[in-house]
Amino acid sequence: MPVAGSAYITLPTFVGYSASSGPSRSSFVRRQRKLYEDPARAAFNYYRRAANAVRAGRAARQDEVAMRSLVHNADDRTRPHYTAIAEGWLRYLGRRDPRLVEVGRARIPLGELEVGVSPQLGLRKSNGHRYATWLYFKEEPLSRDAAQLALWLLDQGMPDVLPGGEPLVVDVRRAKEFTLTARDRERLRPWARSEASAFMTLWEAA
Repeated sequence: MPVAGSAYITLPTFVGYSASSGPSRSSFVRRQRKLYEDPARAAFNYYRRAANAVRAGRAARQDEVAMRSLVHNADDRTRPHYTAIAEGWLRYLGRRDPRLVEVGRARIPLGELEVGVSPQLGLRKSNGHRYATWLYFKEEPLSRDAAQLALWLLDQGMPDVLPGGEPLVVDVRRAKEFTLTARDRERLRPWARSEASAFMTLWEAA
């Protein structure tokens, strides 16, 4: 049962909330509260299949084969999405050949809101740096603000997720990566907390 005055959501949910505006925020939070109270209502997450294919392709260093299989095995509804994801991921990799590293999970407390952080990938780039990587698969482009919120959350969870690592966000369809600077880190903290507080206000109202 939910604990009164508290909430737990995932990083993609918090980023989705932050990217919404106006009255749509209220209905977004209302939907999340219903899922929280009745997890059986959750819809099938077909982006999980894309994340699994990306991971399998990197593990075997057979990215094109994995992406081709992802598209080939899709149904009519998901095929256009998987095609865009496959093309974007291969374009992002280009000549890059990052190796997989293990990543864990973390829970970030923001006042009464707790955010679960589960990056889909750990990547070691050719420069030796290791990145806890969140892959964004959706059709609408990821805004810089939303990407920075995701990066900040990944960074907060780094001791549990990938000790000594760095956060990385990839908007897969657009083959675009986002990273965090030290200046961003300090600037984002009060904003993230204010977003969490606003979320909880709507959560209690729901």
